[in-house]
Amino acid sequence: MNEIDAILAAIENQTRREILKRLAEGRQYALQLAKELRVSQQAILKHLEVLERYNIIRRAGMEKSDMGPPRKLYELSKGFSIVIDFAPGLFEIRRYPIDLRDEEDDKKETIEEDFGEALRKIENEIRELERRRLRLIKMKERILRELMEG
Repeated sequence: MNEIDAILAAIENQTRREILKRLAEGRQYALQLAKELRVSQQAILKHLEVLERYNIIRRAGMEKSDMGPPRKLYELSKGFSIVIDFAPGLFEIRRYPIDLRDEEDDKKETIEEDFGEALRKIENEIRELERRRLRLIKMKERILRELMEG
């Protein structure tokens, strides 16, 4: 199974996607996730095991507990974006890693702005890039269709 197939298999489950959404907000432990998602702790542990096996999450240490043994914390192990394009004559799946550690220069630039305004600008730019990308995909699909027909 290649990496993209493994990622798609891991995130096909709604509960696992909810776990990832929570871990994107910060480190959490299994009982905390079970309570928030209203799923048994045993089920959460099985989902965490799947996500960990595919290297999407990792253990992030232990947290002391007044009510029992220390709790294992989990966090995202990497960021990525998956793009799937399909249309007649076109089927492509690509994975792009997101490594925030390499963005120190962008961080300095953003800190000088109002965070809310910076986020709005970024969201608008992403939406515009997505619109442009879709136009290009449509053009590509038309060209491929013409080549297959002609």
